[in-house]
Amino acid sequence: MRISMLGPLDVRGENGNGAGVGGTRLRALLILLALEPGRVVASELLIDGIWAQDPPAGAANALQALVSRLRRALPGAVVASHPAGYRLAVEPDAVDVVRFERLASEGRRALARDPAAAARVLREALELWRGPALLDVAGSDFFRAPVTRLSELRMAALEDRIEADLRVGRGRELTAELTSLVAEHPLRERLVGALMRSLVAAGRPAEALTAYAAAREALAEELGADPSPELSALHTAVLREEVAGPPPGAAQPAGGAVDAEAPSAAAPPTNLRAGLASFVGRDDDLSQVASLIGAFRLTTLTGPGGAGKTRLAVQSARPLLDRFPDGVWLVELAPLGAEADVAPAVLNALALREHGAAAGDPLDRLPPPCAPVPPCWCWTTAST
Repeated sequence: MRISMLGPLDVRGENGNGAGVGGTRLRALLILLALEPGRVVASELLIDGIWAQDPPAGAANALQALVSRLRRALPGAVVASHPAGYRLAVEPDAVDVVRFERLASEGRRALARDPAAAARVLREALELWRGPALLDVAGSDFFRAPVTRLSELRMAALEDRIEADLRVGRGRELTAELTSLVAEHPLRERLVGALMRSLVAAGRPAEALTAYAAAREALAEELGADPSPELSALHTAVLREEVAGPPPGAAQPAGGAVDAEAPSAAAPPTNLRAGLASFVGRDDDLSQVASLIGAFRLTTLTGPGGAGKTRLAVQSARPLLDRFPDGVWLVELAPLGAEADVAPAVLNALALREHGAAAGDPLDRLPPPCAPVPPCWCWTTAST
């Protein structure tokens, strides 16, 4: 059985024939169960999602009757009972939401190593979308969070796919698509940056600068904010003609020019902030930290607040990119208020928090540090 919710609800049996699931409440029940395939969904949550603020008298019995209707509607009677609630007994990949999240995660992981493969996987993920997420229940306040989450994951996968296309030299082909996307999402700086790179690759650097100016104006007007350091750095690089898409048939750009279409696919992944200012007067500290990192698995920088510990850590970590093919990652621990928040913070730094399983212990979702050359971690905490 296949259940599709990335658009209008659609249920298909093994033979490909559609299964009619009629009625708003019956469809809401199936969507709630399908968002957690193979997991027990509590009866209280099902009641809240189906009837919102107006549950009927004897809500448990009403839910049981609705489940009986769903079993008759679905091929194979796949709704299992449990003392705490009900479970949709299907393989997770039978649900398009789960398939999309898996493929989007695979595509993002492949982006640094093999952008061509990443582009293919991400296209496959995006092709699962047939309309707005959870369209049948999108108007319900109860479903606002999953609808928002899935919509954001869709945009992130689209941005990843565009990045993959840029890296394999398709920049010229992306200008029309990116122009439309930026017009629709003027505050998404990653799209603006991709449009700028695409325009430069197409030999239109003046339009790339115009795109930056429009984004800066939109950010100031809507958010009262300036462009991010990354977008500002790209703007500076365009001004200095350091971002260049080679003409057809030309060799890789010489000198210090950056190829806008195909940045090095071999560069290890990282979330380290771009170094936009000089870092002088700390050469001895940098050397000492580099020596300690080479000798020990854990190096701790201490000092009073404002002494520059985070900046020193980041500057010390950047040269390690060549030594750690699985990446160098910055994890901000200073804002955390409890020990249990550490694992989610690591997932967030790796851009894995919104991918993969929707539930489960975050510790179980951390990548195992057992690769031949494990990733390097840069932790920052509050001063004590």
